[in-house]
Amino acid sequence: MKSSIRNFIETNLIMLGLLFYCCEDTQPDSSDIIDSGVVINEINYNSLDSFDPDDWVEIYNNSSETIDLGSWLLKDDKDDHIFTIPLNTLLLPNQYLVFCTDTIKFTALFPDVNPYYGDLGFGLGGGGDIVRLFDYNGLLVDIVEYDDIAPWDTLADGSGPTLEL
Repeated sequence: MKSSIRNFIETNLIMLGLLFYCCEDTQPDSSDIIDSGVVINEINYNSLDSFDPDDWVEIYNNSSETIDLGSWLLKDDKDDHIFTIPLNTLLLPNQYLVFCTDTIKFTALFPDVNPYYGDLGFGLGGGGDIVRLFDYNGLLVDIVEYDDIAPWDTLADGSGPTLEL
């Protein structure tokens, strides 16, 4: 009898531990983000049909230092959707850099935007997504989880404007 009670208690404790482990909040909070001076600045995820450069993400260096972005990673909500920033990519102080899913469509509509990189190999969700930027050590630099409903600007969902952060 004692053996079956002990087994029952041990089994339930193991199940309870697994429940807490599986349900642990895995979303990063602000303490998980390193301060590099580089931020996700603007997102285009659902353009007008008549003016469609496809999806793109703009980052900005708001520091006074030049940042070497070589081997940094840009991801959406899926860990296998990865764009690796080429080696020797330098982002000067107060400089912007765009990552686009289709360089031909992007440069046709924004011929003066430079620098930019593409083709990402993945797009952004039209009904919401996550954009994440990691440094070369795999540390989270910035994250934006957007949606196509308020409090986000709903006009960015197919009406023309972008999400300016």
